[in-house]
Amino acid sequence: MSIPAPTELLGQQAVIRPLLEAAVADRLHHCYLFEGPPGVGKRTAAMGVAMAAACEAAFGRPCRTCPTCTQFEKGHHPDLLLIEPDTARATRTISVDQAREVVRQVGLRRYNARRRTVIIDPIDSLMPQAANALLKTLEEPPEGTGFILVTAQVSSLLPTVRSRSQRVRFRAVPHLELVSWLEARGVEDAARLASRSRGSPGNALALADGGLKRLDAIRSDALAAINGDQAAREGFAEKLAKGGRAVAGPRLDVLLEVLEGLTRDAVLWASGRQDGLLNSDMPDQVERWSEALWPGGVARMQREIDQARVRSDLNVNLRLLVESLLTRVSRELGLS
Repeated sequence: MSIPAPTELLGQQAVIRPLLEAAVADRLHHCYLFEGPPGVGKRTAAMGVAMAAACEAAFGRPCRTCPTCTQFEKGHHPDLLLIEPDTARATRTISVDQAREVVRQVGLRRYNARRRTVIIDPIDSLMPQAANALLKTLEEPPEGTGFILVTAQVSSLLPTVRSRSQRVRFRAVPHLELVSWLEARGVEDAARLASRSRGSPGNALALADGGLKRLDAIRSDALAAINGDQAAREGFAEKLAKGGRAVAGPRLDVLLEVLEGLTRDAVLWASGRQDGLLNSDMPDQVERWSEALWPGGVARMQREIDQARVRSDLNVNLRLLVESLLTRVSRELGLS
C-alpha cells in the first residue's frame, strides 16, 4: 500500500493539512468521521493521518523511512487496525464479533507507535449490535488510541455514532480541476469521465480503465429493457444476476448508478440546465425522462433506487430485485 503525500490528494488539501498538523502536534481528536463521496481520498487520508501520528521521527512526520512508517505503508503495523466488512458473511457487513475484537485489541498495550489508529471503512457497514458494542470505546478510547470512521453514506449511521465523532467533510473535486488532472495523465475523454465520476478521481480512473464501457453497455441494455415489454425486463434481470452475488453485485451497483444518473439529469433538464449532464451523449433520453418524472416522479424514483440498495444488502434474490425495479421504473416513465 502506498500512501500519497497530502499534495497528491486532489482537491482535499484544505481538509488533510490541518489533520496532519494535529497528528504531528499530538492533538488529534479521539474519533473522526471522514464523510464524502466515494473515491475522493477519504481512506487514503485516514492512512496518511494514522502514519503521521505514529511516525518515530522527531521532525518531518511522517518521515516515510522509519520502521513504523515502512510498516504502515505495507498496511500491517500492529498499531494500525483496519476494519472492513467480514468476507465470510453473505452480506457486506461488519459483525458484532469484529467489533468486540476491536475492543479487545485496543485494550492491549500499544506495540511501539506513538499513536494507535483504528480505521473502520466503511462505518455504515457496521451492524447495529456491532455499533452498540463499540460505542463506549469510541467515546473514551484508551490513551494513545484514536478512531477514524469512513463513510459515503453518513445519513445511514446511528446518531450515537455520529455524536461521538468529529466530522470531516471531503468534497467532490471541481469539474475543471478533475478534467485537468485526468488530461495531465493522458486519459482520453476526460471531460465526460469527470462528469460521469461526479468529481471522484478514484471513480474517474476506474471508468477510464474499462469502467465507462461497462457502464455504457449496462445503460444501453437497461434502457432497452425499460422501454421494452415484461419479457425484455425478465431477460435483462436474468442476464445481470448470472454468476452469483460476487459477480452480479457490482453489476447491480452500476445499474443503480445508471438509474440515479438519469434521474439526476432529468432534474437538471427540467431546471433548464443542460450543462453538467452525466448522460450528455443521449439528450433525447434525458428529455424523455425529464418530461415523465418532473416533478413528483423524481422523488419516487430515488426512493426505488434507495430501497433497491437496501434490499441488495439483505441478500435478496437479485434477479427478482432487478426485474421488479425495472418494472417500476417503466411504469414511472409511462411505458407500461
